[in-house]
Amino acid sequence: MTPTLHKILIHGSIVVEKALLTIGLLSEEAAEARNKHFRSYRMNYARNFSRESCNLDVIHRLLLTSDPLITGMRPIPRKKSKPFLRETVDMFLTTDLERDPSQDSPSNDSDSSDNSGDESEDSFDEETITPASADIK
Repeated sequence: MTPTLHKILIHGSIVVEKALLTIGLLSEEAAEARNKHFRSYRMNYARNFSRESCNLDVIHRLLLTSDPLITGMRPIPRKKSKPFLRETVDMFLTTDLERDPSQDSPSNDSDSSDNSGDESEDSFDEETITPASADIK
């Protein structure tokens, strides 16, 4: 009998009655996902001359990586954005210009009448158009 099946069949009624956590929070998926971290910490960051020191180092590393205060200090990695290809920019511009104005809402009609819609495609450089800076509606 697997440990999960044993927990459900034998101890399931007790868990449902007395547990503060819902059954979904008692999943083993998080523990299984940490196995790769455990292996990495044991191989790369732990003292390997005794089991006790090895396990102590691994537990300390796992506690450090699960601390929300410490992980909140970690800088968020920025995604490197590449510029759009010229063909992609042309496709976006022609799609935007070929829209049917009758499908716009009344609030957009007043805005679209101010714009002539004759944007020059030559005003865009491939180097300056990135996914973060492109304003495509």
